[in-house]
Amino acid sequence: MWEILCFKASLMDRVKKLEILLEFGKKIQAERNIEKLIKLLTEEATELLEAERATVFVLDKEKKKLWSLVGLGLDKQKIEIPMNEGIAGYVATTGESLNVPNAYKDERFNKEIDKKTGFRTKTILAVPIRNLKGEIMGVFQVLNKKDTTFNEEDEEILNMLASQAGVAIENSKLYSQLKEAFSSFIESLAQALDARDHITSGHTLRVANLSMLIGKKLGLNEEEIEILHHAAWLHDIGKIGIKDSVLAKPGKLTEEEFNHIKTHTILTKQILDKIKFYGKMKDIPLIASSHHERYDGRGYNLGLKGTEIPLLSRIISVSDVFDALTSKRHYRDPMPILQVLEIIEDGKGKNFDPKIVEIFFTLSLFEILNVIKLGRKKLKLTPEEENLLKSINLKTFFSFLKKKQNTPYGTKKPY
Repeated sequence: MWEILCFKASLMDRVKKLEILLEFGKKIQAERNIEKLIKLLTEEATELLEAERATVFVLDKEKKKLWSLVGLGLDKQKIEIPMNEGIAGYVATTGESLNVPNAYKDERFNKEIDKKTGFRTKTILAVPIRNLKGEIMGVFQVLNKKDTTFNEEDEEILNMLASQAGVAIENSKLYSQLKEAFSSFIESLAQALDARDHITSGHTLRVANLSMLIGKKLGLNEEEIEILHHAAWLHDIGKIGIKDSVLAKPGKLTEEEFNHIKTHTILTKQILDKIKFYGKMKDIPLIASSHHERYDGRGYNLGLKGTEIPLLSRIISVSDVFDALTSKRHYRDPMPILQVLEIIEDGKGKNFDPKIVEIFFTLSLFEILNVIKLGRKKLKLTPEEENLLKSINLKTFFSFLKKKQNTPYGTKKPY
């Protein structure tokens, strides 16, 4: 009777573990960030196997090294070891799983890692991580099973988790490569447009970087920052349809010419609508083409007002104007920084979202100068100068300039 009860308890425990594994498999399908994915897997491993620590080592075949992608219990410490050293190195080299009941009695165990981390390893279970082709990509390792040693069931479970880790790492790498390729395509497209006119060269790069700074200060999440990055790079793509004679005209534009140049936002939308954007990325055509909408509704081309304008467009709008005013144009030299800051401050609630302007003025002089210098001569600063610039934000700098010199720009429209 006792044996039957023990068998039933063991069977129920095993079924429960398998159910957790299946449920967990669904959870990781939606996660694309490789470190978050592996963190989930290591947390699951320590819970299911009652281990103190779990580490995923990724194999770098070119450098012949293993490095810890995620080590639960390691805090932010990163471990890097030669691929032929230690228990993990043995597993990576041979492709064999290892169940070590006493780490310090196994000659393959690398004691230096314990010295480095301050941890005392007792028992180890390590299995290889393979991709769909069966190639070794790394090692999944758990340490110190509570009150006992790891058994065959533990090895079976860790192999299941290692299989999930292999698929997750491979999918994440492919996803990252696709994202990188897409970003490169967008940036190359925008830079090709910039190259049409050496005077405005670098504008898109600076607008994208300033927009990212504002977005991060605003607290946008990772996905929103990515969308902002793409939209900012593409905001002027419609200028590919604007005549060179208008785009590079040295003097004042006629009303007809200005109306022609305004069509670049319509062209931007039309061009981007032909690109297949998925998920939240589908809003990029509208975001990129709405950077000339005004907060008071007097912008172009849709006449959107206030929060009708996409938030990311409102960010790009401030960045676009700042770079345009601080850069040389065919018809003028760069404006003095005080005049530029006055225009942006005065535009609150009219041209710009007041909240975005407030965030813009919290940026440090160091951040702003780095943006202004992008695509131009590099900024050379001493450590002391750099620290000073980091300690002063635009609001403080603006107040200082206004006290030193009162030069209103009058009623002339900035753009």
